[in-house]
Amino acid sequence: MIALLAAAVLAIDPAEADAIASRLIGQRFTIAADRRSITIDDVAGLGPPEVGVVERRGDALYLGTHELTGPLARPRLAGPGYTIWVIGDVAPDGSLEIKRLGVLRRPR
Repeated sequence: MIALLAAAVLAIDPAEADAIASRLIGQRFTIAADRRSITIDDVAGLGPPEVGVVERRGDALYLGTHELTGPLARPRLAGPGYTIWVIGDVAPDGSLEIKRLGVLRRPR
């Protein structure tokens, strides 16, 4: 699984805090006092996820520097522009095989 040293932090618009929080019910997270960020400490007891916006590069989908792989790495589930959290395995080539994912917001 992905080994991160710190929780995943997502910068947000304060107006979307409640909507994003509703997608994290059952997970360990904190909304900042100013409502400008959400910190995800744990997903399903597996630790903090990788968080970001999905990008298309050629035929592949990426989250940050990781090419997304596996059956969940399909545009229908993790399409370009979506902000997602991901738990998975990082391969030696840097690709990320998704084991679990959650959508935090649709493309803006």
